[in-house]
Amino acid sequence: MRSTLALLIFLPAVVTTAASAQGDAAQAIVERAASCWTTPQAMRGIRFAATVDVRVSEDGDVELLKISDVSPPTETAHALAADFAEAVERCGPYGVTGVTITLPLAWPL
Repeated sequence: MRSTLALLIFLPAVVTTAASAQGDAAQAIVERAASCWTTPQAMRGIRFAATVDVRVSEDGDVELLKISDVSPPTETAHALAADFAEAVERCGPYGVTGVTITLPLAWPL
């Protein structure tokens, strides 16, 4: 009984820590990609948001990018999200490996 109770108490801490680590990794990827992203200077004053799912290989390279939930749903916002996704790919490799991470992007950062 004690070991079951200890497991139940410990498990939420592990889940929270994993979620926190993934959030930290997502933030690090966004910040690194933003440093390689040249578009924002030309787009001052434009606001947009998007979700970018990134799969990172065991080597830290980007294997897959998927853009979704672009807001506002305009051609300009979609172009900016695609440009940011290219920066994510260009700025690798990253310190995280073998994971899929969702990057919540909001410009301005």
